[in-house]
Amino acid sequence: MGDRVFVTADTVTLAVSGGRRTGKGGGRCPGSKSVRGSDVHGDVDQPSVTVEDVGNDGVVVAAVHGDLDVDTFRQVREALFTCLNGRASALVVDLGDVGFFGSMGIAVLVEARQRADVVGAGFSVVAGRRTVARPIRLTDTGDLLRLRRTREEALTVVRGGSGHDEGPGDAEFSWWSS
Repeated sequence: MGDRVFVTADTVTLAVSGGRRTGKGGGRCPGSKSVRGSDVHGDVDQPSVTVEDVGNDGVVVAAVHGDLDVDTFRQVREALFTCLNGRASALVVDLGDVGFFGSMGIAVLVEARQRADVVGAGFSVVAGRRTVARPIRLTDTGDLLRLRRTREEALTVVRGGSGHDEGPGDAEFSWWSS
């Protein structure tokens, strides 16, 4: 069985076949299952990030669950940077399960995109919900973040498919503006 990365508010744990070690895992940020922060911290709604390898090409998807705001951005940033500091060829950040998305969420995504550029990794963000897509669109960062509506579209972008450097058109995201 492959390595697993667990990200909660307090730690990044890499479980390696038969053993566990805590800290920033090496490698490519391997396939994983997450532990919800609220499961670990009682009633506190902490974010969690599920990280999974989605193929043999080094593309990693990090799905964020919970709120992404001033109280939680550090945990999400740590998880994204752990993936990018590994040997991922590309990172797709899936925000489909994010309830509240504040300005710190945008800042984390911009930082992650900059880090991806530094390490030479592809980058795209999935925002299928208006609560996430609208702030990105209003701050005019959709093109920079390679914002896409579905995970499949984002995977196509990071793998060099059509629309690699083109952002979504206004017509495609018009339903998010209302």
